[in-house]
Amino acid sequence: MKNIITFLFCLGLISSPIACVNLEDINIDPTRPSDVDLRLMLPEALTQTAFNQGTHPVRIAGVTVQQLAGFKSKTLYSAYSSPEVSFNDYWTEGLYAGSLRSAKLIADKAEAENLPHYTGIAKILLALGYADATSYFGDIPFSDALKGNESLKPIFDTQEEVYEGVQKLLDEAINHLLQSGSPAGPEVDDLIFGGDASAWVATAYALKARYLMHTIKRKPNAASSILDIIRNKAFQSTNAQPDFTWGTTQTDNNPLAKFGVDRPNTIFIDPRFAQQMETNTDPRQDAYMAFNTEYNEYQYFDNGNDGTLYWAQNNTVVPLISLEELQFIEAELELMKGDETAAKAALLKAVATNMAHIGVDGTAYMASLSTIYDAAANKEEIIINEAYTAYYGQAFHQIWANYRRTGYPKLLAPPESDIPFNPGGGIPQRYLYPLSEVELNGNNVQAARDRQDGALMNIPLWAFQ
Repeated sequence: MKNIITFLFCLGLISSPIACVNLEDINIDPTRPSDVDLRLMLPEALTQTAFNQGTHPVRIAGVTVQQLAGFKSKTLYSAYSSPEVSFNDYWTEGLYAGSLRSAKLIADKAEAENLPHYTGIAKILLALGYADATSYFGDIPFSDALKGNESLKPIFDTQEEVYEGVQKLLDEAINHLLQSGSPAGPEVDDLIFGGDASAWVATAYALKARYLMHTIKRKPNAASSILDIIRNKAFQSTNAQPDFTWGTTQTDNNPLAKFGVDRPNTIFIDPRFAQQMETNTDPRQDAYMAFNTEYNEYQYFDNGNDGTLYWAQNNTVVPLISLEELQFIEAELELMKGDETAAKAALLKAVATNMAHIGVDGTAYMASLSTIYDAAANKEEIIINEAYTAYYGQAFHQIWANYRRTGYPKLLAPPESDIPFNPGGGIPQRYLYPLSEVELNGNNVQAARDRQDGALMNIPLWAFQ
């Protein structure tokens, strides 16, 4: 058809002095760019990655671990009943057509242009996106993903393969970032480190430690390697952690605060979490929640707050991974080695870091914690319980990973958790595959379900078994 149109057009120009050209050559909008500069691509990829750290799957994790709860009739957030459709937006716009696609485009373009620092940052973002997704769903598209028309129905890799691929991506990122820089390397377009390649290297190592810890039950021999990473290769101060600073307007604000603005009175603090903090006389409570006398509930977000609710401000600074997380991992690994004294030192250091991070005085709390730790028969429970409180607001998904890996903190599932998607009830072990993927890639979804005993919410993921 294109050839016929071209022929007729040329025929009409036989008597014209204008030479015949292909329509594809003349039908070009000179104002439409055919390429995008990496300096414009990187901020979008970083922002979407950071947004994914506080969006729907992370809020659901907060509900699952009983720090957040739906208010009254908001059943999606009050029961353990997130249906397949609830993760459509995250899977598509947030992940595979969002942060992962953007990072892949940056990595490919940067490699073609020999800009290794852009490539390294992009591969860190890829690793972070894939690792979080596999910790939610188990088997996911990885090796066959992001191929466009070449693979519209990607196969699902096993969770073991994805975690291995994540470690490879992080190793590749480190190698790229250690290469000599160039005048065209990231600068102000790097919204986290301003182009500091060494800071990104330390972040890549920190993420290696986190995701190796996800699989520690499967690969216990990795313990010494993780400790070496935390002590000698990852960042060593809060000033060096990968902080993303949100804006003050509703178009660029912290996603946790954005949800509070857009969906007021949908999520409140779970009363069990509030009671725990009251019982422990935890000085962070006032920085985490505010009591609403009208609803007789604690709120995580208050439209009229004066900046005291640390994690619910529009312009909250949220780390992709925090120093206290590395210190809690260190404490747990020391305990695995049998060194209770070193574990205690790391634990107290982690709590102190978190207290300082939030901006409260934790002196009395840590003195009490020291005594409690010494007397505890189960010191692992003490460490994980403290991580549970410290990760509030910044890493709900890592609290959930800790719970599924260790069984702590001890959570009691409500009766309404016994639903067809979660037979027998209990704290969910995974999310259901999104309906959008089921409808568009059903055969591969079913193959992944079959490998994972049906992949309902009560089936533990490979890493946490």
